[in-house]
Amino acid sequence: MYTLGVFASIFDETSRILLVRQAYGSRQWTTPGGRVDAGESLLVALEHETLEEIACDVRIEHLIGVYAKPYRDDLVLSFAAALIRGTPQPCLPEISEVSFFTRSGLPRTLAFNTRVRIDDAFDGHRGIVRVFNSAESLVAHFCSQADA
Repeated sequence: MYTLGVFASIFDETSRILLVRQAYGSRQWTTPGGRVDAGESLLVALEHETLEEIACDVRIEHLIGVYAKPYRDDLVLSFAAALIRGTPQPCLPEISEVSFFTRSGLPRTLAFNTRVRIDDAFDGHRGIVRVFNSAESLVAHFCSQADA
């Protein structure tokens, strides 16, 4: 069974990105979002997930990119979004922390694919497609970006 996820890259007025820390599993930081339910609209799912995780309404602005991991049957879409109502706050039981980060101050507990999505958001990409053919390709991609 494949999984489909949607995530929002939300920046504040000082160009810091909003990240949430999961309150379960490895407690990694990521952008707000989650899995799309069967038959659910992508945009409705993203609006629902951000409200559920940070207690805010958002306006979806554009598609940043599509990120595929065929070896895991996983597809993620990342969208640029803006806060339209509410102040970001952690919503238990899913989210334990919420904070804005500069690019140079990103937390170390980011999955490689999450870091790639965040870098694409900081770089202002639109409609980019990235395919990771294995877990190793995530490492190779991340390392090649760090060398650039």
